[in-house]
Amino acid sequence: MKKKKIIRLILLIVLIIFIFLLFKFLNKKEKQQTHEIDQTEQVNSQEQNKDEEQEKATVPSKLEEKLASGKVLGENGFPVLMYHFFYDKSKDKGQDGNWIEISDFEEQIKYLAENDYYFPTWEEVEKYIDKEQELPEKSVVITVDDGDPSFFDLAVPVIQKYKVPVTSFVITYWYGNRAVNKQEYVDYQSHSYDMHKAGEKGKGVMLSWDYNKIKDDILLSSQVLGGANIFCYPFGQYNDLGIKVLKENGYKLAFTTQGGRVKKGASKYELPRVRISGNTSLSSFISKVQ
Repeated sequence: MKKKKIIRLILLIVLIIFIFLLFKFLNKKEKQQTHEIDQTEQVNSQEQNKDEEQEKATVPSKLEEKLASGKVLGENGFPVLMYHFFYDKSKDKGQDGNWIEISDFEEQIKYLAENDYYFPTWEEVEKYIDKEQELPEKSVVITVDDGDPSFFDLAVPVIQKYKVPVTSFVITYWYGNRAVNKQEYVDYQSHSYDMHKAGEKGKGVMLSWDYNKIKDDILLSSQVLGGANIFCYPFGQYNDLGIKVLKENGYKLAFTTQGGRVKKGASKYELPRVRISGNTSLSSFISKVQ
């Protein structure tokens, strides 16, 4: 009787050991399979990423397509258009030459959209100035100063209708400490935080402020915008100190109100623009952008 109990106990122990070893074996096999699957998925993911990168590399950019199918800019460079305010003649009148009737603005934007104009990014503009790349013959950049409510109410719908990219140089103090609402096809850049006001001798305050005061202003402006690296001088006024502050604090290009076109080798912190006034006819507009 005791012998039988001992045998049963031994068999039970053997069974337990067998089950334990079997479980251990199956668990090890499962881990190996999982590891192999993970490795396979990792390889597949790497191959997919590689294929995507190769595909991106082989698909030409919009700029490359334009350059391949047409002429490049000549020595005369390209225009950076300068607008300010907008009005609807069915409701009110423009206050001065800086105000453009919204249907005239739409006519101009429609002309650019329908005549295959190219709108370079700021990175492309910088590379062009640095003589690192070409731009298509029909290139133009559109800028609107100040960030007036008429821009958002009247101009932005036109911009979105024709899908034409525009840069809004915003006086960010007008918005308090909140970021500008992002709009499709609109790039927000700095027109200062609160330097668009008179200082000494009737000049803008930027000409009389010290380094740190200017620095605090332009960095606050960038913060409100959620990041900015292109600047438009208040009243178009600037000096060597202002340029130094911009260069040393993340701004790559700066625009004046001086007339002219952007050319290769231009001074990147003294860039000219082409003013579009309320009395600019369509034929005059076309001559300015050609």
